[in-house]
Amino acid sequence: MTEDIPKLPEEIRLEKYSEWGIKSTGKYVPGQPTVKTLPAGFYEVEEDSYGIHLELKSVQTDELYSLPSDELMDIVNDIINFWDKKNVYEQYKFIHKRGILMYGNPGNGKSGIIQLITKHLIDKMNGIVINIRDAYSLDRYNKIICPFRDIEPDRPIVVILEDLDTMISNNDWITSTALNLLDGVKQINNVVYIATTNYPEKLEERIANRPSRFDRRYEIPIPNNSVRSEYIKHKLTEEDLKNIDLDLWIKETEGMSLSHLKELIISVIVLGKTFEEAITKLNNLKKKAKITKDIGL
Repeated sequence: MTEDIPKLPEEIRLEKYSEWGIKSTGKYVPGQPTVKTLPAGFYEVEEDSYGIHLELKSVQTDELYSLPSDELMDIVNDIINFWDKKNVYEQYKFIHKRGILMYGNPGNGKSGIIQLITKHLIDKMNGIVINIRDAYSLDRYNKIICPFRDIEPDRPIVVILEDLDTMISNNDWITSTALNLLDGVKQINNVVYIATTNYPEKLEERIANRPSRFDRRYEIPIPNNSVRSEYIKHKLTEEDLKNIDLDLWIKETEGMSLSHLKELIISVIVLGKTFEEAITKLNNLKKKAKITKDIGL
């Protein structure tokens, strides 16, 4: 998915002011052009001389497709159902908020699931996705989300917190900020928080095991035979598939992640290495990773 950043009309792109901004009663400053709603898309929270702002990003995804994974479909269906139940949340006076935590080894497909959820929100719901990439982004989001809701009170939002354990590691203030957001202290409605971690054991008990913070927790496992088969068939052309032994590929990649499969395809199909050479190198990488883990590095 490649999303083009919308271009403003030529007369707006010119470096000139077109209206007055109201700072307080009786105080006015030259202001830039305004819009009532943000374009649907993928944003990050930035800060420069203009202050904290949302910046629309171009998004490229090379893993954007559905795999035969129970975990994937459960997550996607849970979130779609959440959006459909807004009136029920209001009826029972609950904040319309959902928290999803995905965990598992690197390369098993957590990012691909996020990409599918992102595409659905942008294409089907005219929604906004905000990516929180580090502690600084989390702090900026905390400052801008209330003004956002003042301007667009009903816009559906997905907030992505990838590698949450790294973001809040050894920082009590950032941890407290994250907890307040996940708890809904600011009463922000129409939002889904999606967090990921490769190391759930590093998340404190008060973050990972309280339903109001993460309503659902999903382990994204090593891909099974069906998932690996669909991944390979999706990536390869019909001609490629005629030239390989798919059953052998499935058998020899038992226990490998989607990242391993991607490297296998690049090595064999793109770079022209033999299957035997490529699979041997991948198996050696797995062994080295296990040794490193065992000695505590």
